Amino acid sequence: MVALLCAVALTGCTDSEPGQAVAAGTGGGGQSSGGSKPSVTIPPRPKDLKLDGVDPCKLFTQEQIAQLKVKRQRTKTQDGDAFKGSPQCLMDGTEGKTAFDYEIWAITSEGFEPWLSGKRNVEAKLVTIDDFPAADYHIRGSGGAFDCATAVGVADGQQLMVVFRPSRNAFTQDQMCAKSEQAAHFAMQTLKTLK
Repeated sequence: MVALLCAVALTGCTDSEPGQAVAAGTGGGGQSSGGSKPSVTIPPRPKDLKLDGVDPCKLFTQEQIAQLKVKRQRTKTQDGDAFKGSPQCLMDGTEGKTAFDYEIWAITSEGFEPWLSGKRNVEAKLVTIDDFPAADYHIRGSGGAFDCATAVGVADGQQLMVVFRPSRNAFTQDQMCAKSEQAAHFAMQTLKTLK
């Protein structure tokens, strides 16, 4: 499903409604290699954490998996057009009566900056995850009812993307983004130990 949403976001471009800056904290950034330039000022990232050869499912400890309420993990390689060939970790869980899933992507073909360009079919804002610049976004016009994605700028031309998607409208947009940010934070904690 996220492949479809990403494909829509990548192909349904517009020049209106650029991303809006929020307090970004300290950290580090750099421009993406390719793609649209961001419409906000991106702070520099503290260092590069390349994703080449990284298995996204190995970015979570058992304790973190338990905190995220994940019951199952599986590895996949993206075979759709959006970020084709990127390693993915698909994680399913439940909270109360609501089922949800996380998708974690190790994208080495594009940085996170285009999500903030205002030229993709998304509503986005600048955030930070562990002092690294990041974007929270969802498909424009959806009212944020479906999911939240957090894309972390880990290196030039690379992003760690985490998508949180509930099975029904049990969470507000802010709650969904808090969950994608939490999972991104956990993944970044582990990634830092690998690099």
